[in-house]
Amino acid sequence: MRLRSGAIVIGLTLIFAILWLMWPSPINPVYWDEPEAPAMTGVLAPNDALRDARFIPVGLVGAARCVLLGEDGTVYYGNASGAVLRHDPDGGGAPDQVLAELGELPVIGLEWINPTKLGVATPDGLFAINLSDGSARRISAGVPGYPFGHAKDLAVTADGDIYFTDSSVLLGRRGNHRTDTLDMLENRPHGALYVWDPRTHQTRLAADRLYFPNGIAVSSDGQSVFISESFRYRILRHWVNGPNAGEIEVFADNLPGLPEGLATDGAGHLFVAIPAQRTAVLRTIRRHPWLAQIVSRLPVWLQPSGGAGRPLIAVLDENSGTIVSTLHDPDGGLCQLSDITLSSERDLWFGSSDCSYIARLPQATVYAGLERPGLATTGDGR
Repeated sequence: MRLRSGAIVIGLTLIFAILWLMWPSPINPVYWDEPEAPAMTGVLAPNDALRDARFIPVGLVGAARCVLLGEDGTVYYGNASGAVLRHDPDGGGAPDQVLAELGELPVIGLEWINPTKLGVATPDGLFAINLSDGSARRISAGVPGYPFGHAKDLAVTADGDIYFTDSSVLLGRRGNHRTDTLDMLENRPHGALYVWDPRTHQTRLAADRLYFPNGIAVSSDGQSVFISESFRYRILRHWVNGPNAGEIEVFADNLPGLPEGLATDGAGHLFVAIPAQRTAVLRTIRRHPWLAQIVSRLPVWLQPSGGAGRPLIAVLDENSGTIVSTLHDPDGGLCQLSDITLSSERDLWFGSSDCSYIARLPQATVYAGLERPGLATTGDGR
């Protein structure tokens, strides 16, 4: 009897396994010969720099995925419920003020359009908030016929042009249950870079076929914008001025993890938030499309997240693209880093997509080992 019961269980398991393997995959992956991750030695060697961060609790998980600073030291952040809030560090514990509520989707990008107007990115649109009266309006939902899949972050040039990333045109479409993990497993370029022109109030496509473009920042000299291409472990440079205007190139390649938020300091340094380091498991999956199809059928909680913990912030030279410094979390106490920005005093501020804090890293720690920057050449440093 026991043998018969065991045979039935084994048979049912085999039938389930066969049916599961035959079930159509939600992705059509391609081969990518992902390079071996750089060794965590030399400038990449772990240190305890991020242990000096100071934290401000702001509520629920994901309450401060993006962070922005005002000239008076006020901290602005967007939460997972579509609200933009203002925190006064000198407010004596007073509740944070809600400036605007933009819908149910999370606020994942903030930038100054001018001293009285905030630019805001949510997955389905680009908004502007007037700080004088709290009014908000959508200024872009994509180009005609091509709505955003997952608008992510924005940067404003000196001319007022607003550049912003759309991580994947396939995310967020009605009836589509695709996740960013599936985009990562597929190894196809579904992302794009857009620009909104304040003179014409029109949006145009600046570049397409990008691999999950994420964070974005204007270079210190204003000639280009840097874009983190998370699922290719690299930073792109898109020229916005000069003889190469409109061209895009690889600026830094084979980073030690998935790059997300970006910030420049006006002194030739690009700061890159890396919420997770790379794993050999994901490298193997990407080299075997058939394996990626199998993994794509697993429950979401069993699919790879894109990397191991151990977040860090890398500091790159804006001219050469080389990493000149790194700031590590030795205790594994930080949550997933997301947006980063610099104050006028060059303190580094950052948020998290899966915790509920805003963090500040003092300038002395940020620039340890680097040439001390002059402080008169920057605003908020985003």
